[in-house]
Amino acid sequence: MVLKTDYLSSRGMRKKVLHINDFDVSEKPVVFTCYGLGSCIGLFLTDGRLCLSGGAHIPIPFSIGGGDFLDATYMINGLLDQFARMGSDLANLRAKVTGGAQVFASNLSIGEQNQQVVVDLLLQKKVFIAATDVGGSISRTARFNSLTGELEISTSEQKTYSI
Repeated sequence: MVLKTDYLSSRGMRKKVLHINDFDVSEKPVVFTCYGLGSCIGLFLTDGRLCLSGGAHIPIPFSIGGGDFLDATYMINGLLDQFARMGSDLANLRAKVTGGAQVFASNLSIGEQNQQVVVDLLLQKKVFIAATDVGGSISRTARFNSLTGELEISTSEQKTYSI
């Protein structure tokens, strides 16, 4: 699902904000951004052989029937299908995963369930997971640079780091 896109930045790289329920794959250099990842997962994939990159902003682990949010299985399958349509082999993909926090007092642990479902699906599909930064109790903003493979994470506690 491709929605709003900001094109060229001052450095010539395309910028793409991934809102909740968004996923996208690009053949061009891009910085994918997911704002406000609380219990949501930011998933970023690269195929270095074909110079493809993609990202997804995954809100929930399982379908809740008739809701507005797309579940992890639907979104990951859609993202992987886009890679495949562009010639990618799943064995060439590398993933970086962030988010999945418990930001609200609740017994539902949506963030933890989200991380588990995403990681399990990637492992089932034999996608290599290069790095994760998941869990905790703080929200994150994630910026993935397709040229460098760097995932920059800034937290609601004003910390910034890269994986």
